Amino acid sequence: MVYTFRENNGFNAFLLFAYGLLLKLPYFTHAYVPDATPADGFLFYDLLRFLAPIGKTAPVIYPTIAYLLIYTQALTFNQLIGEQRLMYKPQYLVAMSYLLITSLVPEWNYLSAVLITNSVMVWAWPRMVSLYNHNHPKATIFNIGLALGICSFFYLPSLFFMVLLVIGLLIFRPFSITEWLVGILGLATPYYFLGLYLYLTDKFHLSVLLPEIAIKYPPFNFNFVWATRIALLLIPLFIGWYYIQRNRGRMLIQVRKSVALLMFYLLVTLLLPFVNGFQGYEYWVLAAIPLSVYHAACYLYARRIYWVQLLHWISVLFIILCFVFGRK
Repeated sequence: MVYTFRENNGFNAFLLFAYGLLLKLPYFTHAYVPDATPADGFLFYDLLRFLAPIGKTAPVIYPTIAYLLIYTQALTFNQLIGEQRLMYKPQYLVAMSYLLITSLVPEWNYLSAVLITNSVMVWAWPRMVSLYNHNHPKATIFNIGLALGICSFFYLPSLFFMVLLVIGLLIFRPFSITEWLVGILGLATPYYFLGLYLYLTDKFHLSVLLPEIAIKYPPFNFNFVWATRIALLLIPLFIGWYYIQRNRGRMLIQVRKSVALLMFYLLVTLLLPFVNGFQGYEYWVLAAIPLSVYHAACYLYARRIYWVQLLHWISVLFIILCFVFGRK
């Protein structure tokens, strides 16, 4: 399977759909009905209320939407990574890795506000990278800020992805206070129109525009199964990181900066779930996007492909065993 997705074959897009569908088949047979938490924004509450009548008679609608989000995120991010030339050749390993990574953790396959946030970040991160030689950076910076502002209506802590935009500006652009202010203006624009709408409809409450933000420690319940999941996530990460660092000398300056931003992306996604953190592991699905690049590098750069093939099939076997024995 790894060997197949190493090739840039258009048929792999259809093969990926079947591959991901087989990995996530039990989520369709035992559909999970999502529930919003205080960390989620009002648009996610509205989405769940809209889907509730359908979900009562056909709960499969939730895993269907979740899988379509995951599949489109995988395919889109794979294409964008190819355009940014973070790998030495076009391939489908990033998409394969994303589908595999999300299958390792059950909560990462549920319809959630953070899963919707991933779709926004798949769009936003490549545009941060494109700031390196962009002719009209202010429009792109404003659009990124605008997307993050709208995204916070689904998942409130996504406002802190502005930190990633700031880091991107520091890495790719000479310092310009105007560009920073444009990003802040883009972030504030959705809240301006929301406040205007609430004022005109006599529903204005400051708590809506200024949501409560708190640092919380979500409860964890580690066991052997979770230790295995973490190992299967970390081993390809470290191997992929090693291969990327070893090949930095052959990379263009722009690609090196993209790799640096990717590392900060991973760091932000690992820390963000502690903001308004609540019980559940679904918030760490944000890290699956940058993780997929490192996993893909592990599968692509390995000289002895049978080792990474073995690592891949161990992950698949573990996912199947968890389904069979119902382990979380």
